Amino acid sequence: MMKETLYTQTLSRAADAEGGTAALASVLHVPERTLERWMSGRAQTPLRAFLKALERLTTHEASGVAPPRPAANGDVLGFRMGNLLACCSRCDSTEFLSANPQAPLRLTAELICRTCGEKVVHGNLIAQLAQDAVQHAHAMTAARQRRQGALSSQSRKRPPIPG
Repeated sequence: MMKETLYTQTLSRAADAEGGTAALASVLHVPERTLERWMSGRAQTPLRAFLKALERLTTHEASGVAPPRPAANGDVLGFRMGNLLACCSRCDSTEFLSANPQAPLRLTAELICRTCGEKVVHGNLIAQLAQDAVQHAHAMTAARQRRQGALSSQSRKRPPIPG
């Protein structure tokens, strides 16, 4: 069962546009099995590979090879990776509207922050979210390592229990 995420959806669309998983794996310079693990959500896609797939998908959308997503039709848009949401760089709002609600939602489409009106390119917002997700993962790993280090140093400092 595939775990649907922004990562897996983007990789799946990029693979379709490239002509299959073997073609996308070649573009990303990874074994096809590695790409398949990323696409199934069983392994985390490295930022560099995700950004490359996003770039290729943007190119394929522009050339007409990859179909864009359906029009937003005025719906509020939000973008999530794990626990993180894409945020407006001006006001930190997580809700966006398509600048042209009747047009298909391309990665090159302009979005507007629902709160402050700041404009952002859809693909740039997704790329920033991916970068934020990586930074968040690194921060969580560092915090966990600090906690583990503190716990192990506390256990070494405890006086022996008299018996």
